[in-house]
Amino acid sequence: MKTAALPLLLIVIVAFQLAQSFRPPCQCTAFDRHCWPDSQSWATFNASIDGKLIRVVPPASPCHDPAFNRRACREARQRWSFPFWRADQPGAMQASNWESNGITDRCSIDSPRNSTCSQGSVPIYTVAARKASHIQAAVGFAAARNLRLVVKNTGHDYLGRSTAAGALSIWTHQMKSMRFHHRFLPRGCSRRSKDATYLPAVTVGAGVQWEELYQAVFDRKFVIVGGGSSSVGAAGGHPQGGGHSPLSPTFGLAADNVLEFSVVTADGSLVVANRCQNQDLYWAMRGGGGGTFGIAVTATHRLYPALDSLVFAQYNLSTPDKPSFQRTLARFTELHPSLERAGWAGTFAITNTTGLTLSCRDVDTANTGIATAGIPLLLASRLIPRTTVAYSPGNLAEVMVRIRELFPRVSLTGVFVGGGAVSRDDRDNAVNPAWRRALWHVILGRSWSDGDDRAEQRARAELSAANAMLIDLTPGSGAYGNEADFSEPQWQESLFGEHYTRLLAIKKRVDPAGIFRCHHCVGSEEWSEDLLCATR
Repeated sequence: MKTAALPLLLIVIVAFQLAQSFRPPCQCTAFDRHCWPDSQSWATFNASIDGKLIRVVPPASPCHDPAFNRRACREARQRWSFPFWRADQPGAMQASNWESNGITDRCSIDSPRNSTCSQGSVPIYTVAARKASHIQAAVGFAAARNLRLVVKNTGHDYLGRSTAAGALSIWTHQMKSMRFHHRFLPRGCSRRSKDATYLPAVTVGAGVQWEELYQAVFDRKFVIVGGGSSSVGAAGGHPQGGGHSPLSPTFGLAADNVLEFSVVTADGSLVVANRCQNQDLYWAMRGGGGGTFGIAVTATHRLYPALDSLVFAQYNLSTPDKPSFQRTLARFTELHPSLERAGWAGTFAITNTTGLTLSCRDVDTANTGIATAGIPLLLASRLIPRTTVAYSPGNLAEVMVRIRELFPRVSLTGVFVGGGAVSRDDRDNAVNPAWRRALWHVILGRSWSDGDDRAEQRARAELSAANAMLIDLTPGSGAYGNEADFSEPQWQESLFGEHYTRLLAIKKRVDPAGIFRCHHCVGSEEWSEDLLCATR
């Protein structure tokens, strides 16, 4: 570690110790001139991190005066909806609504060149981290100055957890290391232990995306449990939040297959978390949610031998009227337990009240489809228990058709990635226990016209109303935290289930000052709605 960064790390250790007995009432943002660092402080900090501090601008800023740049503007317009381009922009989120801070504080790609381009919810500065010491120094600086801190890789976040107005951001996207292990043994585990296991694995840096990893894994004749959207990060919120995959019924969730993390914790330490050391942190970071317990520097994923075959089937079903469609959907639902036993996984989308698009596969090395990006989008989700699918197929079909009928602008996608290996109840991690009981994961989506405040309010209301219908159908189940409703009711129980009490205890121990905080993340109930001020 360079000596320039050392004083900052010493400062954060002292700040962390003080936090044991003192919690500042509110975090500082760029809007608080009395506490926001001056230019000299930022320059000194930048020198300590090898010049990796970036002044962040909204992704549409090159299309507006006074920063207008014809070439950059043309590129932004052409690639606005391309998720890999958005991942490469430090100020961009995959869903553009999270770049705005209200109807007026925003920067639109569609507005005239001379219109106002505001910062919105885009952080003021970001540390473009290349190594762990950059992250450590950034955490130290934020803790010592009591700054609002957020963490981002690709911006695949539909709860606004990776960005905040007036904040300092840590951007891990450039940490692209990748190391394969023929026989991986977690660090600190004894090679002579009777339960020592040696597994093929790959250790990836915090900025690696599934697209990059899928290709490298495929070239080595392995498969890996990863995200359906290949532009998602492989070490951050996806595996830390659980992480479903077309391979999940065969091998489990992504969180079930993480063998080790290296983590920067709230006190600025770089620690290893696995089954042999920092076991509570390891348990919490496999399913307890990203942006909460520390910042992953690397994650080590288990690999599996390449599968011998790939069977894929796609069906488009349509019926002449709603009653016959509902009966068809009920029959499809009724058949699903047998599909699970045969090893199938896949997705389906109800396009209207008479049509169904069904895409099924029994195995899949990767899904490299490109998801829609660059539009305002909110999601909600519900984990549909095996009992509901098996014993109430008619009720489930009726509710799904009813949602599409009442809320035609709300999309409905079913992801059958539960059951099989996901349902094993011996997984010792923080994954929402509702996953172990689920066969389906139903995702609701709602978009609207960018910049239309009333349309956004209607979208939020419609999405929550549709989600309530699924909640009423499945009492005692839960939601997938990475694709949950921003207004999810009773979110502690819904997103974390019976694990919440233990997760909160771990959170208070590893981050007592709440340096890492985000919407509907463990411990967030102790902060104001904007997450700036303590309420307890």
